Amino acid sequence: MSPPLRILHITDPHLHEHRDARMRGVNTDDTLVATLKQAMADARRPDAILATGDLVQDETRGGYERFRELTGGLGLPVYCLPGNHDSPDLMRAVLSEPPFQFCGVAQHGDWTLVMLSSFASNEAGGVLADPELEFLERTLASRPSGHCLIALHHQPVPMGSRWLDGVALRNADEFFRVCDRHTHVRGIVWGHVHQASDRERRGVQLMSTPSTCSQFKPESEHFALDARPPGYRWLNLHTDGRISTSVVWVA
Repeated sequence: MSPPLRILHITDPHLHEHRDARMRGVNTDDTLVATLKQAMADARRPDAILATGDLVQDETRGGYERFRELTGGLGLPVYCLPGNHDSPDLMRAVLSEPPFQFCGVAQHGDWTLVMLSSFASNEAGGVLADPELEFLERTLASRPSGHCLIALHHQPVPMGSRWLDGVALRNADEFFRVCDRHTHVRGIVWGHVHQASDRERRGVQLMSTPSTCSQFKPESEHFALDARPPGYRWLNLHTDGRISTSVVWVA
């Protein structure tokens, strides 16, 4: 069998226009640099990078230009989608030329990657607007063979944390109705929650990935930070549709 498609999933770096800026005491530029350094030193390099939102904290063009600087020279496709702290218009303007792609579809052999925007203006939670759901339906229907991985920013399932589940994907039921009509959906991955999880729903693997900066304490009723370090996820997409995955914490 061919080797699996290897995706480096990073999320929620929360960069700023100024590299010395901090968020909750963390220099987010330093943590993203450390994350990329460790991941790219892995024995097997990724085939692509998937970045699922909150790339920038302060909605500045300079923050996106810094992300472009850090990832654009790695010789890999970089797939980006917006989170609630992002400016989708700025992200699209800065991160649309190769090797970058803003949302949309990417095809790698038998695997289709679908990147959705759950951004909702002036909201911490998210929603997949009708055009996004229609795009997802069309894409899945037009590629009935092979396998599909869907990426978005907001969690479509509860995380067991009262405050965090209050800012989840508001129309998750509609999203899953589309997914459930297509048996070749193999996995769904997201950011936003600043913590790792891996579960299954109707044969589909559901995964959240830690932030490249700081983490939220799991199952917390109120906002609380975890002591975990920055993290990232490896996604190995096999030709038979299996997904093998692991979360790595930055030393």
